[in-house]
Amino acid sequence: MPSIFSHEDHSPSVETETWWQRLVRRVLEGPEYPTRRIARKFTFYTLLALSAVFGALCGLMLVYSIDLPQMDDLTRYRPNTTTELLDVHGRVFGSFALERRVVVPYTEFPPVLKQAIVSIEDKSFDSNWGVNLFRAIGAAYRDLKDKRRSQGSSTITMQLARNLFLSNEKTFGRKFQEVILSMQIERRFTKNQIFELYANQIYLGRGTYGFEAGAQYYFSKHAKDLTLPEAALLAGLPKGPEYYSPVRHPERALKRRNLVLSEMEHDDKITEKQADAAKGAPLGLHIEPPANSEAPYFVEEVRRQLEKEYGVEEVHGAGLKVYTTLDLDLQRVANRAVLNGAASYERRHGWKSRLANVVLGGLDVESYVHPDWVDPLARDAYVHGVVLSVEPKRVVVKLASQKATLTPDDWKWTEFPTADAFLKTGDIVYLKLTEKGADGSWKASLEQDSGAQGIADGGRQRERRGGGDGGRQGLQPVAVQPRDAGAAAGWVVVQAVCVHDCGRGWRQVDRYDRRRAGDLPDAEWAVHAA
Repeated sequence: MPSIFSHEDHSPSVETETWWQRLVRRVLEGPEYPTRRIARKFTFYTLLALSAVFGALCGLMLVYSIDLPQMDDLTRYRPNTTTELLDVHGRVFGSFALERRVVVPYTEFPPVLKQAIVSIEDKSFDSNWGVNLFRAIGAAYRDLKDKRRSQGSSTITMQLARNLFLSNEKTFGRKFQEVILSMQIERRFTKNQIFELYANQIYLGRGTYGFEAGAQYYFSKHAKDLTLPEAALLAGLPKGPEYYSPVRHPERALKRRNLVLSEMEHDDKITEKQADAAKGAPLGLHIEPPANSEAPYFVEEVRRQLEKEYGVEEVHGAGLKVYTTLDLDLQRVANRAVLNGAASYERRHGWKSRLANVVLGGLDVESYVHPDWVDPLARDAYVHGVVLSVEPKRVVVKLASQKATLTPDDWKWTEFPTADAFLKTGDIVYLKLTEKGADGSWKASLEQDSGAQGIADGGRQRERRGGGDGGRQGLQPVAVQPRDAGAAAGWVVVQAVCVHDCGRGWRQVDRYDRRRAGDLPDAEWAVHAA
């Protein structure tokens, strides 16, 4: 029996081992099983399950990698680029393209554009190995939970692999192929090379591919000259080029751009002050004029000859430089002469009051879009508009997102004292823009559009003009359309003859004469309307 004077400590023992020490001991020593037999079974089934998973992954990799392209194909990859037509002074006036793309090197993309793209598309681009494992697992979990494949997890490298080699089909098989290709691309190319390929390949809507072509189309400038708001707008387009189109859906595009700016601020790429200033800026679009709009008939003839000699794919995808004999300055003179001459002709013959009306056609005036509105508005331009409101002494006309105002002097030639006597809301009218006011609205004069065809042609093909609609009807009166048997006896109205004098430049002689089509003089340069 122990003595009451004993110094032995009979208090209960306190466990001093921490939780992480217990965890380490459990990992090193293994779980505590009642018997050795259970331990062996657990180890066997665990190894069996791991082997099955490994075998399944190897099988998937074998199945989905059989038809994958080799990386050597990517080193030889040459994307479709735009073929450009140049005039005698080296100015571009037309182009052909399957994909409107302008390939530029990595150094031509400004840092602000790369920062915007990385912030919204792939924050770990500079450090990942082509796949963001955490994003991929999270996206897969949400897809399985929601029972649909809509959650994105693609890195920039994965997007590049998909755009170059795969389809947009949303399946787990395609995603697995995307992962394999991305890892191969990362092993073969540097980050700068990958970004260059991506920035030249990605689709940005409106038929443009790559950020250089996108900058030229949306802002009429090179990518290297983009400002912060402009770079953020372009960086937000790859997710949904049509859904976030700044042309069709400016509100969505503005929200998307501001989201990109917020992400850049969160990543410390820009300051809060810079982000707020950029968010307050308008979209600032300066849409590039439509291709081939200044000399459509000449361009069409060049296309036919090139395709006949080199083939369609070479002409539309090889990025050729085609030097022609056309003089763009003379072409513009011809264009203006035809339009002005046709307008003068119509005025002399009086108002015919044959206007289409969008309201009577069951359309809404506010949502109506005319084909003319793809061209930028400029002084002295002829354009169609839709009447928004009519008062006796004032008419307001819609021109895309802008407006024009007409006063009595602008329709005086029609001999109607008030506008409501011959115009009504919804009428499609033909205007000549004369001046832009301080408030952004246009001053314009009313014209008569009868659809008369005009032709301007020259001996050495330094200019060619045909069609008062700017070529939208697709007619080629001189080079393409065969002459009917009765056409030689048809009457034409000669509007002007432009005489080329090397010493004194160009002069235009107005004259109006009726003569048979077969008796037209062999003038070196003639402008006439049929």
